[in-house]
Amino acid sequence: MVRARARSLVAVLALALLPLAACSDDPPPPTYSGAAYEDVAAQMQATLKVRAAGLRRHDVARFRRSLDRSDATLVGDQQVYFDNIEQLPVGKLRYLVDDATITPVEGTGDYSAEVTLVLRLDGYDAVPARTRGRFRFTPSSDGQGLVVAATTDRQWATDHPGNAQPWDLGPIRVEQAVGVLGIFDDDTVADAREVLDAASAGRYDVRSVVAADDSPVSSGVVVYAVRDAAFLRGLAGQTVGDPDRADGLTIAVPADSHDPARGVASYRVYLNPRVLTQQPAVLGRLVRHELTHATLGERARGVPLWLNEGVAEYVSVRPMAPDRRRLPAAALRVGAAATDLPGAAQFSGPDAEAWYAVSWWVCEYIASVYGEQTLFALLDRFRDGADQDEVVTGLLGVTSAQLVQRGVALMTTTYRG
Repeated sequence: MVRARARSLVAVLALALLPLAACSDDPPPPTYSGAAYEDVAAQMQATLKVRAAGLRRHDVARFRRSLDRSDATLVGDQQVYFDNIEQLPVGKLRYLVDDATITPVEGTGDYSAEVTLVLRLDGYDAVPARTRGRFRFTPSSDGQGLVVAATTDRQWATDHPGNAQPWDLGPIRVEQAVGVLGIFDDDTVADAREVLDAASAGRYDVRSVVAADDSPVSSGVVVYAVRDAAFLRGLAGQTVGDPDRADGLTIAVPADSHDPARGVASYRVYLNPRVLTQQPAVLGRLVRHELTHATLGERARGVPLWLNEGVAEYVSVRPMAPDRRRLPAAALRVGAAATDLPGAAQFSGPDAEAWYAVSWWVCEYIASVYGEQTLFALLDRFRDGADQDEVVTGLLGVTSAQLVQRGVALMTTTYRG
């Protein structure tokens, strides 16, 4: 819950003018210099250390000592957060206050500051993920320090999207299988076993076809299946797929949300709750599709959409008998009119599902004619955004238009033959 008020520029300027009218015995006004808040920063960091220790050690009493316990709503909300974190396989957890962002809250003895959470899930994150939020601190009841009065700031969060995880937003239910951490809620936990089975089996199916990328990502996978998808807002550029339309998404969790150069901590999978009641074969295929994206990871960076999605579809159907590999009804119609490999416009349009199928069958054609190793060699040639025509012609000896036509021809023969 947001209780901090944003300071206006007028208030800041007025505060800066106070020494002109103040008596010589008055203390100097606060500034935005980190050095002016060394004591405040130390008190904040001490409180955050207590908070982190309580979470790591599953010590709720210690955790509550870091809170403004006069605020029953805050305590209730933070109890939910404690219960959520308690269920996770936490390997590392600490908080760091950025003293350069400390700001006094006008008309109170409170301060706000940006705080970095460093969190690593054992077996699922290659490195800790750093995310930022804006906390508010208030004097403790004994006046000897500061305690947490708010862990969110609505305006700050609006200006800095993409930080939230499901466990930040409401109660979760955590279930695990071999190599899979499932994040559910009260509405979706009934389907946990089917999801975990699909993901656990899918990891092996995918890795039997796809070599993992060369980044140090962990072998385990986190799967989200929660009704409240608010955490997906602001993830533009971090997902493979459209968060507003997708049945499933692969999410790249940055090692540092403010520093892309640090790379990726892990890749996680989101399943839209509407797919959880699908037949096991349908759910399994979707899960394998997303796990392919997660396994490819950085290896697929810069790859054209048709190849990225086509490879994921190609891999997702490998464990299925050929007569069980469903084709969208519109695929043959759309494919018959295709004159080139699809791009972003096709994948975001009304026939997107059909274009997934066209891309899949282009990959089937490449694998059947040139060999599966050539399909993945093509993917590697595209890494970092190489020119499509040059890569296709150079490796396959055909144009992009010829390639899509041959893929469509194989699809048509297979499903109409």
